[in-house]
Amino acid sequence: MKARWIFAGLIFPLLGASCGRTGEEPPRTAVATRGGIRMAVPFQGELEARRVEMVAVGVQGSAVLADLVAEGARVEAGDLLARFDASQIEQDLARQENDLVRARQELESLEKAELPLELLELDSKRTDARTEREAEERFLEAARGLMERGLMSEGEVAQQERKVEGLQARGEQLETRIELTRMHMHAARLAKARAALEAAERQRDFTARQLALCEVRAPVAGVATLVPLPVGGEYRTAHVGDTLFRNQAFLCLPDPSEHVLRGYVGEAELPWVKAGHAVEAVPAAYPNVRLSGRVESVGGMAQTRPGQPIWRKFFPVQIALDPLSEPMPVGISVRAEIIAGESSDALWLPREAVEWLGSQAIVRRLSGQGAAEEVSVRTGLADAARLEIVEGLAEGDRVLLP
Repeated sequence: MKARWIFAGLIFPLLGASCGRTGEEPPRTAVATRGGIRMAVPFQGELEARRVEMVAVGVQGSAVLADLVAEGARVEAGDLLARFDASQIEQDLARQENDLVRARQELESLEKAELPLELLELDSKRTDARTEREAEERFLEAARGLMERGLMSEGEVAQQERKVEGLQARGEQLETRIELTRMHMHAARLAKARAALEAAERQRDFTARQLALCEVRAPVAGVATLVPLPVGGEYRTAHVGDTLFRNQAFLCLPDPSEHVLRGYVGEAELPWVKAGHAVEAVPAAYPNVRLSGRVESVGGMAQTRPGQPIWRKFFPVQIALDPLSEPMPVGISVRAEIIAGESSDALWLPREAVEWLGSQAIVRRLSGQGAAEEVSVRTGLADAARLEIVEGLAEGDRVLLP
């Protein structure tokens, strides 16, 4: 009997302690609420000028840099950017100017003196031959009359006839010679002289262009930016005294009037990035500057990126920026947000209220009796903490939180 009372003394305090507890905490819930929501996709890009004018060596062969604009200098169209040593080209141009003068004089001499004189001499010979032949023809007629009267022999008349025929053949030869000289010999000499003149003009013009290319002027306004290139076994920007070669780009002019952001978004964000979406951005080097713009283009082919796993795919994105409020160097990093969507009257829930089974969103809605049922919902916009519920719930519905 004593043992029973001891057992009861142990049990009753435990029961009393159990009856004194408040019970389990009530489940955590959230209510589907209407309000504003804004979905922004983070974006990291680089500030670039939309148009960059590359400046390259135009001189044929090699050229020694004699003068160069300072890095970062702001220039206007037509300003001097660089000058190459032109001493040898100037000497060549002077010699070719003399060659051109001689070629022009030779052509003028042929056209106005030598060829006309040759034709004049041939024409004079033709006139003399015609006059002599006509005189001999008259004598032949007289000789035939004398032969009929017995005053001249037939042999003498035949000899005179052969003389007249020879003079006639000579006249025909002169006619042919004049024709061939005018049409072929003179034409060939004129063509040769004209070709020599044209070659001298082309050579002079080419050297004159080379001389003009020794002075490099800005094709557009911009900020002078030196471009690294291989020089004497090094890879660096050009200095005065360096020897550069034709078509080597040594300087560029980013156009400061229009800028773009270029970067990449992951394939998970791709459905939310469309051309025309608004963009808000902040340069990393200028945290107090606010930039704005719109998505201009989204690439159509997935790419891998250095330093990222090969299975992760990215798409290039270009953003057109509104005019900058102050000049900024190109190439700086910019953090941006692409506004994928915005609604002032969206039905939303906290992100933690939505579970995902594959691609299907599920919530546990509470009924009036407090029972929970799984409901499939369709989501829309999202921010860091909330999801828009497009379909499946009504305003005021209460759902369980995990």
